[in-house]
Amino acid sequence: MTEARIHDRGYLAYDGARHGTRRAMMNLSYHTVQRVLGLKRSNWQKVLPALALLIAFIPAIVFIGIAAFLPRGEELGLDSTADYYGFITGALFLFTAFVAPEAVCTDRRSGMLGLYLASPLSRDTYLMAKFAAVAAVLGTMTLGPPLLMLIAYTLADAGPEGVVGWLTELGRILASGTAVAVFWTALSLALSSLTSRRALASVGIFVGLLASSAVGDGLSEGAEIGDSYALLNLVGLPLEAVYRIFGETNTEGPPIGDVDTWAIYLTLIGLIVAFGAFARWRYQRIEVQG
Repeated sequence: MTEARIHDRGYLAYDGARHGTRRAMMNLSYHTVQRVLGLKRSNWQKVLPALALLIAFIPAIVFIGIAAFLPRGEELGLDSTADYYGFITGALFLFTAFVAPEAVCTDRRSGMLGLYLASPLSRDTYLMAKFAAVAAVLGTMTLGPPLLMLIAYTLADAGPEGVVGWLTELGRILASGTAVAVFWTALSLALSSLTSRRALASVGIFVGLLASSAVGDGLSEGAEIGDSYALLNLVGLPLEAVYRIFGETNTEGPPIGDVDTWAIYLTLIGLIVAFGAFARWRYQRIEVQG
């Protein structure tokens, strides 16, 4: 039998690299993206993220394939880039309701939040890192397909005319994609901060979005008490903001298309700020154990 020995080596101080808060935020965002996408997890946990990404990118791939034979945007059934966001609204809804809550709810339920806050991270930097991770994935869906289509159409000689037109289209895509991604991210984190149970958060977001659509459209169109009530439609609001960024109006869609542009922008920005402030307020008051 081998004799066991205990050697008293004393206290050894850590002499490795110390990267601070910024590196901690980057690492947390990176691992959150992996968790949200289901990477290094079971196959079942990859299904919903993969489905959301497929819904976002498949229409763009189809339009690009058609453009190779019919390089005219009018013949593709896509009058403008703004119309494309109507195709991916379902993907954004799916991701926000059923995938995004995984970014924050699990940390509170498993006790990992306390460990993160024992690191150089504060409650604010933790929330900022989570926000960046969710927004990055959503940004992939809101920016990736339109940019891919812009490049493909340009190569097929079916894109915007001239350098100014091309840069204008690019700017509108960047503004639209960023605004939509930030809005859905702020909404998901705000509602997910109410509970540590991911399933409960998903149900709450899903029901809340459907209710906002029904109430907003019902009050403005059904009850006919004012078009401004259509701003309560949290699904149609970011989509209509995209149309306004592209200088268009979705007049054939829900009644929110009749609301003034300044009201659309003001409400969208106000809700992003309100959702972000609410999430921060909630995290400042969450009790951390351990």
